[in-house]
Amino acid sequence: MKKLMFFLVLVFPFIFFVSCGSGNDKENGDSDIAVESDSDEISDEDLSETDTDDTEIPDGDDTAAENDEPEKTAEGCYIFTVDESTFGSVYRNTYYGDIKDNILGDKTERDVFGIDLFQTFDGTAIAGTYDLSAGTNKSYLDCTECVRVWQDHDNKDKVKIFFQESGSLVIEEVDYENEIRGTLSAKLIEVTVDPDTREATPVAGGDCIAIKNWTFDSGVCVPDCTDKVCGSDGCGGTCGEGCSGELTCSEDQKSCVPFECEEITLGQITLGNNGDKDYYEAYAVGRSAGSTELDDIFQLYFYTEDSNDADTITPGVADLGSGYNAEFATCTECILFYEDIDDSSEATEIYNKYNKLYFQQSGELVFEEVKEGTLESRGHGHFRIVEIDDYDFSPVPNGKCYEVKNLQWNTIQP
Repeated sequence: MKKLMFFLVLVFPFIFFVSCGSGNDKENGDSDIAVESDSDEISDEDLSETDTDDTEIPDGDDTAAENDEPEKTAEGCYIFTVDESTFGSVYRNTYYGDIKDNILGDKTERDVFGIDLFQTFDGTAIAGTYDLSAGTNKSYLDCTECVRVWQDHDNKDKVKIFFQESGSLVIEEVDYENEIRGTLSAKLIEVTVDPDTREATPVAGGDCIAIKNWTFDSGVCVPDCTDKVCGSDGCGGTCGEGCSGELTCSEDQKSCVPFECEEITLGQITLGNNGDKDYYEAYAVGRSAGSTELDDIFQLYFYTEDSNDADTITPGVADLGSGYNAEFATCTECILFYEDIDDSSEATEIYNKYNKLYFQQSGELVFEEVKEGTLESRGHGHFRIVEIDDYDFSPVPNGKCYEVKNLQWNTIQP
């Protein structure tokens, strides 16, 4: 999976934001929240059913005051909820939304609610039930499940910051894009945050706010395999048992049909480098894939089973259609073929300016000789590449495919 994330970063340039927090992703986290005040600075930062904890937000007076005063809990904390239409992810592990009706402070100023998750190194959320007052969650700096509110967010002279004191965050589902669904009940208290240490201190006599049994969904993907026996389910998975061997998924995803592949020839294979990684590269002879006015580029990357990089190649045969090599997320010898590279595009990387993307479906590469300690080699091979969706890397139903036969290379330097 490390390699998949590496490629995603190249293919899809993120709009980076900065979020509150520290340590690894926290220190360099991102969001679109940008608030300044005298007391704090906020830098722009398997589905499982679980039991809920005993945390409860005390009920308040069910009758609101005649002057439209927001409802309060028995402790005197304003009860708020979040406008579901505004709630979503602004970064992989950062989710924000506007508080409904801007009930806190100046009602003409926007109040912002946020959840930040620092449960894993790469920000991947984990389904479960989390006590917001336990362990590191008591710390504004070190929390792994962090709930915050910025009152009058757009006015740096008025902003108040609220951080969790107690409550329960239940993450019921996490999808392949790290969108989350669940419920939240919490009490938050007013704090000030030290601009240097990033630690929060409760404000003596400060305000408190609460959210009760709020159901949230940042946009969890819903798979759709209705009447489908193969192909993508739209959420990173596949429908049915899929198609294998000499069959591919039909355009309507209701049957498996034979491949109809064109044959293409690759020119001389050379050893390239993108600044981070070495790879093999070649152009299709005669611009034979797609438009004859645009180049088509073959690239072969090498990885180990648990790393984004490989320092050397093992002599022998690499089966491109089975084991680790059957999936882009796990392949150790990985072919990517970019059809119709548009050099007139404003994009600066190849990954952002191609028309179609292909990945290996079958074949083999035979490494006859390898220069020790390098990726330089001599060999031959043949393979089939099929069109894939560059969103979830699944084969495109009834997509195009190409056959490369009698491939030979020698990248060994004198």
